[in-house]
Amino acid sequence: MIAKRNVTQQVVDYFIKKIEEKSWKKGEKIPSENTLTKELSVSRSSVRAAIQQFVGVGVMESIHGKGTFLKEDDLSVMRLGSHHDIHYDFVDMNKLLEFRLILETDSCYFATLNATAKNIERLKFYLDKMKESIGTPHKFVHYDMLFHEEIISATQNPLLESSFKNVINQKIDRLEEFNETFGYKDGIYYHTLLLKAIEAKDATRAKRIMRSHLQKAIDDVYYEKNVADEENEIF
Repeated sequence: MIAKRNVTQQVVDYFIKKIEEKSWKKGEKIPSENTLTKELSVSRSSVRAAIQQFVGVGVMESIHGKGTFLKEDDLSVMRLGSHHDIHYDFVDMNKLLEFRLILETDSCYFATLNATAKNIERLKFYLDKMKESIGTPHKFVHYDMLFHEEIISATQNPLLESSFKNVINQKIDRLEEFNETFGYKDGIYYHTLLLKAIEAKDATRAKRIMRSHLQKAIDDVYYEKNVADEENEIF
């Protein structure tokens, strides 16, 4: 049985067509997310995920309060021969997030109790680098994971460290896909709260924030999967 194509990929195809036929011109603003959602009869999250793919390779640029602009019309960076037909694996992503929820929630509690000034300094550095990397999924995820690794490191438990690093190294491509699909806002928001709780040595609050952070990601994947299933029945 041939799997139906991911809805986000169909939006990407639509964008490519508009760029190739010069309907969208370099330097000009593309239609808003609301307009595209209505025009294509897809969810806003699918439109946003498609835009993030173009932003990530420098073809588009999103400017807060102004919209999204076509920055380049050279689509060779989209690597149409290989990357173009990536299928988002919701099941695999959900299993990865469940693993992280189980491992990182309690780890965050002990990390907060044991965190040194050096740990906190590195967490601040990684959070700043995440903010600087908005719009570049590969770099953003790199510093995102370094932030989480630093929390695990602060537990001073090598078994937790090795377990976390082993799984993340195997699944880094999934995390980059997640970032392209769901964006940057939640990562910055929850990491800022985590840093404040760890600085305050409030282990209970830090644990609660970490649980909320990862549960929100699981909920997002669950919602997106259901939306994608419904849209694939229509397309």
